[in-house]
Amino acid sequence: MKRGLQIAAACAVVLIGAFAVGTAVAGPFFWYSCSLDGLEAHGAARASIILASDGTHLGLLGATGNRQPVSIRRISPVMRKAIIDTEDRRFYSNNGIDYVGIARALKSDVSSGGYAQGGSTIEQQLVRNLYLTPTQSLGRKLTEGCLAVQLDEQWSKDRILTAYLNDIYFGQEAYGIETAAEAYFGVHAKDLSLEQAALLAGLPQAPSAYDPLNRPEAAKTRRTEVLRAMLQAGDISRSRYRRAIHSPLGLHPRQAPGLSGQTYLTDYITSQLVKEYGAERVRRGGLRIYTTLDAKMQTDATRSILGTLDRKGDPAGAVVSIDPKTGRIRAMAIAQTGQRIAYDLPVDGQRQAGSTFKMFVLTQAVQREINPYSTQYLSAPFVGPDNWRVHTFENTYSGRIPLTQATLLSDNTVFARLTLDLGPEPIAALAHRMGIQSNLKPVPSIVLGVNAVSPLDLATAYATLADGGVAHEPSILDKVVFPGGHVEQASKPKGKQIVDPKVAAVVTKVLEANVQSGTGTAAALAGRPTAGKTGTTDSFADAWFAGWVPQLATVTWVGYPSNERPMRGVHGIAGVTGGTLPAEIWHTYMTGALRGQPVEQFAAPGSPPFKPWCGRYQFARTWLDARKPHGCKHKQHHKGKKKTTTTRQKTTTAQTTTARTVTQTTTRTFPTTTTPPPTTIEPPTTTQPPPTTTTTTTEP
Repeated sequence: MKRGLQIAAACAVVLIGAFAVGTAVAGPFFWYSCSLDGLEAHGAARASIILASDGTHLGLLGATGNRQPVSIRRISPVMRKAIIDTEDRRFYSNNGIDYVGIARALKSDVSSGGYAQGGSTIEQQLVRNLYLTPTQSLGRKLTEGCLAVQLDEQWSKDRILTAYLNDIYFGQEAYGIETAAEAYFGVHAKDLSLEQAALLAGLPQAPSAYDPLNRPEAAKTRRTEVLRAMLQAGDISRSRYRRAIHSPLGLHPRQAPGLSGQTYLTDYITSQLVKEYGAERVRRGGLRIYTTLDAKMQTDATRSILGTLDRKGDPAGAVVSIDPKTGRIRAMAIAQTGQRIAYDLPVDGQRQAGSTFKMFVLTQAVQREINPYSTQYLSAPFVGPDNWRVHTFENTYSGRIPLTQATLLSDNTVFARLTLDLGPEPIAALAHRMGIQSNLKPVPSIVLGVNAVSPLDLATAYATLADGGVAHEPSILDKVVFPGGHVEQASKPKGKQIVDPKVAAVVTKVLEANVQSGTGTAAALAGRPTAGKTGTTDSFADAWFAGWVPQLATVTWVGYPSNERPMRGVHGIAGVTGGTLPAEIWHTYMTGALRGQPVEQFAAPGSPPFKPWCGRYQFARTWLDARKPHGCKHKQHHKGKKKTTTTRQKTTTAQTTTARTVTQTTTRTFPTTTTPPPTTIEPPTTTQPPPTTTTTTTEP
């Protein structure tokens, strides 16, 4: 054994020595054959065709070959520093390969058990965009590294940086720094300020996720990350850093040359294409892009919106529909009678979610082994921290009621107490894991949907429940046919179990009852099990219905795209709520989309284990009345029986002012018409716990 180890060690020394000599003489890839000679960037720019999954023509992605390349002298020095500090901080010292970055990425891969794209230098990214595809494989990575080293040997660093800045994609169909500077700020690249340069330098990583025009908070957070990198690199002072992170975004958008805007799906599809196949291949066009969209469902979505919101001056509607088992987007539409909408609100629109967010609180509660059927909370006015006042819209209350009944009533006072008991932070974290991409402030009023989300994010999160707690990254690309006939399939990420299937089944059962006899009755589908939740902001500016059947999860939104105007008097409705027009659109769309498909039942994996629960705020009138920590001996069941009479007396009183009995927890027969009853007016839409009254209604 000793001799064998000595031989192995000697062989290792010889190999390392040979590699070192070869590297010194011919570079690190002396053993791998590659050449820049004869490689050309992909062909001339022309329009690409967007197709449904069955080949139905959906639209065009305009040719974007008229980018505006500029010399390095016409690019702001601070922009050059920002992109280097963000993308490749050892750019001027490496030879096209960043070995430190590779080691860091490998360590991250090992710890996460996956594969990351990390460690790529600017040379590698440029080679990938110009000549290769972003497909993740060992062979492609070796070729990329080999070509990057050759590019570094043949081109100066300034030439490489200039080509890179003139090629990368910044979102809004803006390719290259000059086009991006004009698109977002209306200035030339040479005139970019520190704040503007930092914002643009953060976009190439994920242009759609950090889009400052549609996701300003995410863009500001990303800009701060870039500024921090510049501070750490010594390119800006700490005082300049502090001033910059607190400055406004200062956007002055102008339409960049070459923006086609032919469909509201254009920028989202472009972003996904660039992420999957590289900026240069997409910019040159000539592609046949097969999407996951179902042509019939896409038509049904638009018709359901315009068939419901059919009057002049009506608000717009949006529909996002996802196959929960795969994350494939089947329909994504926005429409408004008499208006042409180019803005992709389903993806980029950030609107307050209202009580659709109570789903996350309920899911978190069941995960904490709280039985929603037996655990009671107080339905009564509540004063929370910072004078956060919560009460129902009609000031009618039910006393101590189960969480299931509070869900059917969409009772804010119960859910406010429950949120304080569970903590806003784990609720926000759960929402992120289930599919919400936007920044969520973990404040107590998170339960009232005060954070803004997009219809796509909300549909993705609800689809997680529909697939038994498995989260799938939403996808809209199926395959791409490149000029010359070469076909590449889009990647299909695997789902990840986020919520226990038994927990998902309990939440589904509660929200199924919500469609049968709660605030979502107008969405009910005849003969099909249906679950869902309504959501409405207190100003009636946004109204939602998020629901699903086993094979399809769909979110509908109604509101005005350009500004958040109250929807009062629309179709004679005093205030548009989630249970009115959004539920009606949802019902109409799903009826058509599911026609001819088999009826599937919700999964029944059994119930999770439940434990006695004692919340500090469970029966508190104010947050100051909360029980002391560990101040409960789990005698809730006994106390619940003892107080049954009192609760019923309070409920009877409430019946004199409400339209139905609020203590009834069983389901009841409901109409399956598309004419919805007046339902919930959900809570206020501030981003901090509001200092004034927070309103929601039991059912008027």
